[in-house]
Amino acid sequence: MTATYSTPHDGDWSSLRSERLRRQGLVGEPFAAPVDVVEALCAVQAQEYVDAGWALAQRCAGVVTAADVDGLVASGELLRTHVLRPTWHFVRPVDVRWMLELTGPRIMRSMASAWRATGLDNAAEAAKVTDAVATVLADGGHLTRKELAERLPQHGVDPAGRIAFITLHAELDRVAISGVPRGKQQTFAAFDDRLPASDPVDRDEAVARLAERYLRGHGPATPHDLAWWGGVTVTDARRGYEAAGAVSYELEGLTYWDVHGLDTALPSGSGSSTSHLLPPYDEYLIAYKNRQAVDASADYARGPIDGLFFRGLVVDDGRVVGGWKWSRPTRKADPTSVTLTLLTDTVSADRDRFAAQAGRFSRYLDNPVELNMEAPR
Repeated sequence: MTATYSTPHDGDWSSLRSERLRRQGLVGEPFAAPVDVVEALCAVQAQEYVDAGWALAQRCAGVVTAADVDGLVASGELLRTHVLRPTWHFVRPVDVRWMLELTGPRIMRSMASAWRATGLDNAAEAAKVTDAVATVLADGGHLTRKELAERLPQHGVDPAGRIAFITLHAELDRVAISGVPRGKQQTFAAFDDRLPASDPVDRDEAVARLAERYLRGHGPATPHDLAWWGGVTVTDARRGYEAAGAVSYELEGLTYWDVHGLDTALPSGSGSSTSHLLPPYDEYLIAYKNRQAVDASADYARGPIDGLFFRGLVVDDGRVVGGWKWSRPTRKADPTSVTLTLLTDTVSADRDRFAAQAGRFSRYLDNPVELNMEAPR
């Protein structure tokens, strides 16, 4: 997919960017720990596991490592499941049940073609598969997909060519949830073993709760932004905003909502960097349907990069000014290669801030980083 920047946007989005950066802990007062990030944002996209951990780490005070994030997932303080869109997200255990009750049915419907292709559209087959997964996980084990696939035939289920969809279906059915990571592999455990019991939440209350949590962690935002992020309808998004007591205002021809009102003043003396190396699918970008607020296209000195928004994003003062990627070393003793591809001309102070962020990424990985910056051509 190609990111296109053919239509520059001349509006003044600086106040919107500043407030979103502050809400997400990217400037101003950072969060104390990764669990606080997820609590504040309600859910954090975690499609690429290591990169998603970096999204949490750079919003926190002090040094947070990939091993620290592993420990939180292993202990169950953070869970990784398909709670929105359907995409992997980090979620706090206390939020999983009510969120899946709200979002699960729409995710199920959105996967209709996949269910048809794998036989899971048949109610009897889907029930048999779900029961088999529940039985396999009932002994408290934490199994990889491969291990789960090896055990399912004993219960009359053929997993060939569909184990990924079986585990997804089991997550949405609230039978399975992420278990203790096994090296680089995701494991699955019994849903009720990893989650506290809770009473069902009325749908209207759940919509209002989702809307308020989204605005507190991501706002200001439009109803279409919440509909995209939360997988609800635009009508539900508006109803949720209203029920949460949010107020609306106009900015550059669009209607934004916020539970706090627009606050353009950042905390003074925070010392936070305004430059960031955000991972692919970072909440600062992926959480909004309308992304023109971060578009720096009028300043671009080179053509667009294929798939820029599916790589890491080089962000300066809240605007995307390039992309970046990293690759694991072939030998443990070698440094991690980090390459920045800049789209705008930068001064040495900008490059120093990017280098500082690369250094922080090195501490997150607990591995030296070899940094290369490609200037605009």
